[in-house]
Amino acid sequence: RPTGPVEPLRSEILGRVGVLCLLSKQHPLANQEMSLDDYLSHPHAMIAISDGVKALIEQALIDKPQRKMVLRAYHLEAALAIVDTLPIIITVPADLAYLVAERYDLVVKPLPFQFTPFDYSMIWHARCEHSPAQEWLRSVVREECSRLIAKRIEDMGLN
Repeated sequence: RPTGPVEPLRSEILGRVGVLCLLSKQHPLANQEMSLDDYLSHPHAMIAISDGVKALIEQALIDKPQRKMVLRAYHLEAALAIVDTLPIIITVPADLAYLVAERYDLVVKPLPFQFTPFDYSMIWHARCEHSPAQEWLRSVVREECSRLIAKRIEDMGLN
């Protein structure tokens, strides 16, 4: 997670995003408010691509006991394949949580502690700046992120 310019990379901020938790509908916390103690004591799955999110969460919980990490998956799909089998909590960026929850019929829960939203950015190498294929891909990513952010704002009544 870059905190400033990284040469020769280019970047574009796509929006601010928070973090939410995904649980199966069979999870013991699915139908109740999740406390900080609940969050810390239940098993978690970490998605490898979310290491930046993991670092931000660990910083927010610096003076608390560590979470019980039982699965580190390289792909979100791997964690989703077992979310109905194990009572795990998957913590992901908010817009991804809404997209996945709708598709996989999961419960979305807010974090039970203060967490400052962060800039969600798209980063690419300077040599790809003017590649037509890369320009097209960046436009698709930009449009999809805008759509997801707009949906979150509408769903949460923030407009």
